[in-house]
Amino acid sequence: MTQSYNHPVAVSASPRLDNLLVSLSLNLAEESVAALEDASGLAGSAALALLALEEFLGDAHVGHVAEVLGLTHSGAVRLVTQLEAAGFAERRPGEDRRRVEVRLTAAGRRAAAAARAARDAVVRETTGGLGPRDAAALERLLTKLVEARVEARAERRRESGDSRAWWCRTCDFAACGRPEGRCPAQMTARRLSDQ
Repeated sequence: MTQSYNHPVAVSASPRLDNLLVSLSLNLAEESVAALEDASGLAGSAALALLALEEFLGDAHVGHVAEVLGLTHSGAVRLVTQLEAAGFAERRPGEDRRRVEVRLTAAGRRAAAAARAARDAVVRETTGGLGPRDAAALERLLTKLVEARVEARAERRRESGDSRAWWCRTCDFAACGRPEGRCPAQMTARRLSDQ
């Protein structure tokens, strides 16, 4: 699905900064996804689904899996079939028997842990050389950037019904501070929903 961005473009304070950010984010994403896929033996959405199912989608119905991952219902059904074939997930009847719920098997939880560790290793190769002050400064700046992107995504959803995947679908909630109310995506979404 191609997304149209018809918002006025702000003048860049630093074209070099913009270029470096795009270059880093694109290549870090590609390398992280490759690490996820290699560690899990799965490709595309299936590898990402492992992390979401492991972190917060356990016992979720297939429709919720579709919503979180930005898939059609039939796409989520195919994805669950792929996870089942790999021995990583199982379907079971939901509470009202009209819905099918999905949960990871023990093998799926092990694959999710390995995939997350592989992804995290790629990121640590990137940030590992930062000293404490630089790391804290980068964390503050990234928090602001996440807040800005979540606001922009929420605006697109309000205007066009954009059903893009959830922001936090592959996050480690403990690492981002979500249980303590420190997740910038969650805090921004909550603030916007309260308006």
